[in-house]
Amino acid sequence: MTSKVLLRYSLPLIVSTGLFCVFGSASATVIFKADFETGDLSEWSKTGTRGQNATPRNVQVVTDIVQEGKYAAKFTIHEDDVFNAQQLRAQVGGPRVTVEEGSDTYMSFYMYMAEPPKDRDNFFYWEGTPPPKYDNVMTWWVEPNPGGGTLIKYGTGNLGRNGTEWEAAFTIGKWHQLAMHIHWSEDKDKGNTRLWFDGILVLDKKLKTKGPETVYFCQPGIHRSPHRPSVDTIYFDNFILADTLEEVVKVLAVGSK
Repeated sequence: MTSKVLLRYSLPLIVSTGLFCVFGSASATVIFKADFETGDLSEWSKTGTRGQNATPRNVQVVTDIVQEGKYAAKFTIHEDDVFNAQQLRAQVGGPRVTVEEGSDTYMSFYMYMAEPPKDRDNFFYWEGTPPPKYDNVMTWWVEPNPGGGTLIKYGTGNLGRNGTEWEAAFTIGKWHQLAMHIHWSEDKDKGNTRLWFDGILVLDKKLKTKGPETVYFCQPGIHRSPHRPSVDTIYFDNFILADTLEEVVKVLAVGSK
């Protein structure tokens, strides 16, 4: 990525005030960071978003499978991790961002699976908060590939129901990094999603990326709808939310283990 490209996309990210500790310089700021190096989930306690079934059975800080440093987080979902009649959840409460038409969000994190998923597992999404309503506008998930192996996918609309915009093979037993630049717009010709997978730009597409809501949140972990009886596990490490693409690209420069 050249410096000219970085400058082109280094637009302001408008973030909910008072929700996060701020790191870095005035020109490039890391708004939220969670690498689990505290040895617990305390980094997620001030995001303003509730976790769901984030019990010691479901969410553990571990040392055996780690992308960088001493710790990572292991998320496991079970058939009794009920949120409601349609959904199962084992999630932490992720950061919130305040967005307006034309604003930008930059985020990246690492994920790992020691075994292939048995069912579709939604592991990350952006969802709007009332007013006027809760509004899931985009989702990332992993699922079994009917031809063998595992797929990772991204789609827009509620749990991706407006269409799958990107998919790729997901290698089991390897850390993968997903990075995103979301340009927020209710207009499908003005909104845009750019995705990097393992440091490679894999999607750059104009899309409707928001609804009428102004505050959006994420809940990393495992979400299922409808219920499924199988048990799946995903590991996560090194979450970064920043106000410039440059801060996300710095993390991309760190090689996966």
